[in-house]
Amino acid sequence: MDSSSPQREAIRDDDETQGNDDEFGTTSPVTASGNKRKTKSAAAVKKKKNTSTRSTVWNHYTRLKDNRNKCSCNYCGRVMRCATSNGTSCLKKHLGICKEHQTWVQSQSQTQHTLNAESDDEDGVQLKLARVSNEVVREATNEMLVISELPLSFVDGLGWKHFCNKVNLPKPHSRRTATRDIVELYAKRKSDLMQLISGNKQRVSLTTDIWVAPSTAASYMVITAHFIDGRWKLRKFIIGFRHVADHKGATICSVLLECMAEWGIKKVFTITVANATANTNALKLFRDAFNALGPECLVLGGELLHLRCCAHIINLVVRDGMLEVDASVCAIRNAIQYIRASSKRVESFDQKVESARMTRGSLSLDCKTRWNSTYLMLSRALKFRAAFDRMKVEDKLYNDHFQETVEGKKRVGPPTSEDWDKVEGLVKFLVIFYNSTFVVSASNSPSSYKCYNEIVTIERNLITLSTSTDEKLRTKAMVMRAKFNKYWDGLKDINRLLIVASVFDPRNKMKFAGLCFEKLYGKDSPQSKVLYDSVTDVMERLFDEYNTSAASHTAPAFGSSSQSQSVQESQDEAAMDSSDENEYGYERMDSLYKEMVNELGFQDASTELELYLKEKVEIRKPNPLGIPFDVLGWWRINSSKYPTLAAIAKDVLAMQVSSVASKSAFSTSNRIFDPSISCLTHYMIEVLMCTEQWLKCEIRINERSVVSTQQLIAEIELQDELQREFEPQLHFQT
Repeated sequence: MDSSSPQREAIRDDDETQGNDDEFGTTSPVTASGNKRKTKSAAAVKKKKNTSTRSTVWNHYTRLKDNRNKCSCNYCGRVMRCATSNGTSCLKKHLGICKEHQTWVQSQSQTQHTLNAESDDEDGVQLKLARVSNEVVREATNEMLVISELPLSFVDGLGWKHFCNKVNLPKPHSRRTATRDIVELYAKRKSDLMQLISGNKQRVSLTTDIWVAPSTAASYMVITAHFIDGRWKLRKFIIGFRHVADHKGATICSVLLECMAEWGIKKVFTITVANATANTNALKLFRDAFNALGPECLVLGGELLHLRCCAHIINLVVRDGMLEVDASVCAIRNAIQYIRASSKRVESFDQKVESARMTRGSLSLDCKTRWNSTYLMLSRALKFRAAFDRMKVEDKLYNDHFQETVEGKKRVGPPTSEDWDKVEGLVKFLVIFYNSTFVVSASNSPSSYKCYNEIVTIERNLITLSTSTDEKLRTKAMVMRAKFNKYWDGLKDINRLLIVASVFDPRNKMKFAGLCFEKLYGKDSPQSKVLYDSVTDVMERLFDEYNTSAASHTAPAFGSSSQSQSVQESQDEAAMDSSDENEYGYERMDSLYKEMVNELGFQDASTELELYLKEKVEIRKPNPLGIPFDVLGWWRINSSKYPTLAAIAKDVLAMQVSSVASKSAFSTSNRIFDPSISCLTHYMIEVLMCTEQWLKCEIRINERSVVSTQQLIAEIELQDELQREFEPQLHFQT
C-alpha cells in the first residue's frame, strides 16, 4: 500500500531562561566563598538563535522537545544524539539499517501495479503501473516530440516546464538529452525491425518517391518496405529517408542498393514507383546490380520487378480529360469563392436555396492540383445549380464581381448553362476514377488483389463512352482511353502480377480473370486467349520457382498426408458398392457419377496450383456486420493445405499498387525543414521521420487490435443468435 511520508515536526524551545539558568537550563556555578559569580540580568541574557537545518536527513528525524541535542527516528522511534558538533553521519547510517525506513522507501518506489480490467489479454486482466516513473515520463516526452513534430527546443520552453511543475511531473530533461534519447530510440527500433525482416525470411515489396522540401529546396528520397509477417498481418515501415543531390536514375539506384545493404534485405519482390523516365532507368540498373548478388534475389530474374503507381496513372488520365472543361471548372470555382468570401453573401445565397439550411461549408473549394478535391467541389456545386442561376439573374454584385480583371484578364464566369452541362458530364467521368483511387491508394490493408477489378472497370466504361452518340463525350473518352492504353494496355504494357494478384482472391481465382478478358476482347477471341495463357504461364513459373526454393524445407510431398488411410477407405467402399450391386441388382448414383468422371477424363490435381484453381470459389455471402472478406485470414487458415501457394500469396498480397505509402511520409507540417525554426542535419531528419512513422504504425496496430477484437466478439454473439433462431447451419466467414 502506498504510504505517505511522515511529517517532520519542527520543535522550537520557546521557554524563557529564568533566574540563574542559562539558555540550556543549567545552574550558574558558585565560588568557594559562597558568592555567586557576577552574571548578567535575565533580560540581558540573549537567547541563542535556532538555525535552520540544511541536511535532507532531518526529513526523517524529529528533535526531542526537552532536549534538542537528541532526536528520534520518525519510523522506528529510536532516540539518537544529534548535537551540532556530532554531524549527521550517524543519522544517515541509521536510515540504511532501519527496516521501517526501508519499508517506506519501497512503498514510495514506482513499481506499484493495479489491475486493468479493459485488457485484451487472455486472462482478461493486465497489470498496469499505478504511478509513472521518471524514465516513462522521459520516454513519453521524447515520443511526443517525434509524433507531434515538435521542435526539440520545446522541452526547454517555459510552457513545458510550467506544465511539468503544475502536474507534479519530474523535472524535464534538456533538448540535448532529448536529441540523444531520440537517436538511441531510432537505433533500437531499427535493430528490432532488422531482426523482424531477417527472421521473417521472405521477400519484401518496396515503394519509393522523391520529395522536395519547400522551405530549403532540398530533395529527399523515401523508401518504404511492405511484407506480411508470420501472423498474416500486413506490415509497412520506412527504411530510408535519404537526402539526394539530384533525381537521376543512377542516384536513385545507388540509394536503393545502399539501403538494401544497410538493412540486410536480400530478397525483393516488386518496387512501385511513379511514372518517370528516371525511375524506369533506375530500376533497370537496380535489377542488373541486384541480380548479380544471387539467383534468388529477384523473382523470375526481375522480369516483373517494375510496378507503376496506379494512382499516378489515374491522375494522368483524368488530367487529360479535364483539359477541355478547364474554363467551365474555373467559372464554377470563381462563383464559389465569391459566395464563401463573407457571411452576408452566404446568407444571400441561402435565401435562394430551397432547403434554406446552407452553411459556408456546404460549398467546398478545391485544391487546383488535386483532381479528387475538384470532383468533390463540382459534385456539391451541381446540387445548387438552380441557386447559382438565380444569383446570376437577381444579384448585381455577383455579376459585377466577374467584370473585374485579375492580372490583366477578365475574371472567368459567371457559369453559364453550357458550363454546367460540361461539368455534369465531367462528374460522370470523375466518379469512376474517384472510387478507384480510394481502392488503389490503400496502404494499411492489402489492395493488390482489388486493383485489376478497378482497371477493367475504368477501361470498360471508357470503351462504352467512346461509342456514345454525344460527340463531345465521345471525343473526351477517346482522349482518356489513349492515355489509359499507354500504361495499362492488357496485351503489352500491364504488369501481369496485377492480374495474378486477383487470382489469389479465393472468391475470384482464374474465373474472374477469364470474365474480364471476355468482356474486354470478346469471348474466345485470340486476344483473350493470349492474355489468359500469359497469366497462367506466369503463375506456373512462380509456383515452380517457389516450390524449388522451398523443396529442402518441405518434408512431405503434396497430398501425402493420410494418403494410405484414404486409399484404404475408398477401396473398402468400392468393394461394398460393387458387391451390393451384383447381389441385389440395383444401381447407385455415386457409381453412375464415377462412370461419368471416367468417361469425361477428369483427373486429380497433381500440384497445389491445379488443385486451387479447380476447386470452387468462395461464395460471396453478405455479412450482417459489414465486415469485409478477409483474404489474409483465408490464406492463414489454408496455409497448411497450400504451403507453396501461401508463400506466393504473402508476397503477392503485400505488393503495393501505388506509391501513396511513401508519399504519406511527406504529409508533414514541414516544421523540421524550416531553417528559421530548426537547423537539423540530414541524418537527424532521417532519424525523426523514420521514428515518427514507426511510432505511428505501432499506435495504429494497437488501436486496430482493440477494434478487431470488439468486432469479433459482436460477430460471435450474432452468429450464436442466428444459429439458435433462424439458420442452424449458417456459417460466417470471419
